[in-house]
Amino acid sequence: MTTVRTFRSAGRFLFAVACSLLMQLGCSPDSDGPREFWRPWYELPDALVSEEPTIDLGVRDLSSVQDASVSDLTAPQGCTLSVSVTTSSAGGKYAPRNIGAIWISDGSGRFVKSLYVWAGQRAKYLRKWNEVTSAASLPASRVDAISSATLGSHGVRSATWKCTDTTGKLVVDGSYQVCFELTDFDGQGPSDCVAFTKGSAPFSVTPADAASFGKRRLDFTP
Repeated sequence: MTTVRTFRSAGRFLFAVACSLLMQLGCSPDSDGPREFWRPWYELPDALVSEEPTIDLGVRDLSSVQDASVSDLTAPQGCTLSVSVTTSSAGGKYAPRNIGAIWISDGSGRFVKSLYVWAGQRAKYLRKWNEVTSAASLPASRVDAISSATLGSHGVRSATWKCTDTTGKLVVDGSYQVCFELTDFDGQGPSDCVAFTKGSAPFSVTPADAASFGKRRLDFTP
């Protein structure tokens, strides 16, 4: 028992000496000296605490991200233009047989797309149509158009434009023309164009009659 008490006394003595030394070194949590040894991790200066990892979402510049609802407002919009015309003889030697074409041009007369072409080997006599398609590097283009050979009589010709060009791309709003041409002999016959505006407003118009083209009607739906 005496030996155990001796060891306990020695232990208390050494513990007291150690505490006394720490107090002298300023390591007490209550001292004015350095406190880093005693501070819990959440009290350490920011520079000593490692930053939390960040998650890279792969977005560097938000200005490059477009709102689809905004871009949709500026993109070309689809539409439908229904065209009808009643043809009549131009007085040629092949009448009532005739060839003809209906096409769309822009406001400057540049070819956009053919809507209806009724002509076979004599299509070369549709001089205006051949001229504008060739100027657009699309000679005699019938892409997506109603197409047939020479017709044996006159009557109603109807076609629809979906506001696209020959590549299927929607065209922008603006000024356009729907053009008509026919002939019933080996030469250039009558032709005529009607201007209209592709926009956000629907319309129905009945242009005045022209030589060989009567009862024309344009119905536009944006």
